[in-house]
Amino acid sequence: MLQPTPAEPPVEPQADAAPAQQTLAQGRQITLDESWRAGRKLSEARRQLGLSIDEVAERIRIRREFLEALEEMNPKLLPGKAYTLAFLRSYARELGLQPEEIVKQFQSEVALTREEAQKQIRNPASRPHPERPWLAAAALVVLAASFVGWRALNQQHESGQAADVGSTAAAPAIPAAAAADESEQRVVEIRALSEAWLETRGPDGTVFLSRTLQPGDVYRPDPSPGWTLHARDGGAFELYVNGQPAGLLGAAGMPVLGRQIDEIQPQAQANLSPPRS
Repeated sequence: MLQPTPAEPPVEPQADAAPAQQTLAQGRQITLDESWRAGRKLSEARRQLGLSIDEVAERIRIRREFLEALEEMNPKLLPGKAYTLAFLRSYARELGLQPEEIVKQFQSEVALTREEAQKQIRNPASRPHPERPWLAAAALVVLAASFVGWRALNQQHESGQAADVGSTAAAPAIPAAAAADESEQRVVEIRALSEAWLETRGPDGTVFLSRTLQPGDVYRPDPSPGWTLHARDGGAFELYVNGQPAGLLGAAGMPVLGRQIDEIQPQAQANLSPPRS
């Protein structure tokens, strides 16, 4: 965990030198939209000043990942409320923004973001009880076993019908063990086309990934039922299933909230599948 930022050593004033407390934004103009969220105001102010996040991090002595978490408004990556507010004030002050206004807006929007994120969980009953966290895992095991059994029975039924008709073109039924192996070998890849934020959650809402991916980065999530993807820009990520293209995560410029990973299919297979009623 990052320790509090040490104070700057005192500097003797000089006749022609700039003040010791001068910020990087001193004398520079920035334009921000009041409708923007606190994190975007920070990132836009930094970009308008022509500063990299590393430059600001070195200047105010706060780790780069903490500044990124402030811009992305992701409190899970920050070291606690006290440090978060201190970092936020230092960052806003360095960019020439009003620290208390940014702090107030950030706290309000982070609380709202957490509330909205909980509403996106498709099956609230799947969240574990605080006293029985094993119930969700047991339910998933039962559902998976039921699915494998149903699939095996269905394939046996279809195989029997094909034998009665005497069709030689019908494909043989896949045994239940082979079907399970096929499910286990399913690999879903998410490739970043541009710099963008991605989050992966488990069946109980636990966050397993929440960070900004760079162009070319590849992430392989757990393809099991109940796992979901969340992104601010669905068009920034391309999907693959067992190496076959499966299209984009979502529409370009639009957020994606709770897309089921186990429902992602290759484009060719998706086009052949009949529409759901």
